[in-house]
Amino acid sequence: MRTNHFTRQLKKMLCIALAAAAVSALPLQASAVRVEPVKQEGVVTHFFGQTELEMQIYRQLSQAILSGQTSLDLTIENPVKDKDTFIELCRRALYQVRRDYPESFLSNQTEFVYYSNQDGYYRAVYRLEYLNLTGQQKQAMFDEVDRIVEQGKQQTNSTVELLQYFQETLVDRVEYDTQAAQSDSTKYPTAFHAYGALMEGKAVCQGYAYAFKLLCDKAQIPCWIVTGYYKEPHAWNYVWLDGNYYMVDLTWDDGNQRASDAPTFLAGKKYAVDYYVEDNSAPGVLAERSYFETTSSSKKAASTQQEETETEQNSTKSLKRQG
Repeated sequence: MRTNHFTRQLKKMLCIALAAAAVSALPLQASAVRVEPVKQEGVVTHFFGQTELEMQIYRQLSQAILSGQTSLDLTIENPVKDKDTFIELCRRALYQVRRDYPESFLSNQTEFVYYSNQDGYYRAVYRLEYLNLTGQQKQAMFDEVDRIVEQGKQQTNSTVELLQYFQETLVDRVEYDTQAAQSDSTKYPTAFHAYGALMEGKAVCQGYAYAFKLLCDKAQIPCWIVTGYYKEPHAWNYVWLDGNYYMVDLTWDDGNQRASDAPTFLAGKKYAVDYYVEDNSAPGVLAERSYFETTSSSKKAASTQQEETETEQNSTKSLKRQG
């Protein structure tokens, strides 16, 4: 259907992105907050929310899902002249909200329609759909998150050890859902969400990434969901630790039986060269080296220094005896 650029029109765009099926929504827990990227000196990113227009759309959309709304009539103060630019803003806002709030249970079947007038594109109406889970099922997942985090804190002594505990727990209890991966989120909605990973023991990459973020959020460890491609459409995580960003990919940790102290966990740039990040969803630039490469080098250097000190002390004692 052809349309007049200067006449108010109704247009429809199906936004297919990351999660699952339909219906009910409940307000999120009061603790739900956006984890802002940590700025790095000399690094410029285009993570969504850098401009006032992006935040204007993001704020309206995130507030709607935080309150469990099933629709949102969104308007912006200054219309956008270019249609594709406006559509991209609305789409990226939707994707970013879903990445920021996996606890919202927002579905892939969320849609929006957009409107224009003589001044440009100024309005989008979202139909917000959520996983078809009961309030009791959702609360059971939140309780499981609480249990894992509390148990992890009791068994670990540092943030790194807690992250390792999360990795080991999820790798141990989750099976990659090949059948869901070969199908789609309409037929296997929970496999594309943390609920599948935490409550059903089966998930695709998105479910692993969602579950890991929920655990980190509860433990107040800065964590983000990143989407793009690695061999195929993929989702993974970044975490901020000791002044650096590190990559976490639990899907491949599980598939390749990678240990939680391997350099592929809390990975640096070398292990991310074949990853393509879409929508500028990475919050920053990864560390030059993986966390455990850095710490193992430090330990080795410290051990060497200790050995040299002990050798020097033994030589001193030997000379004193000879004297």
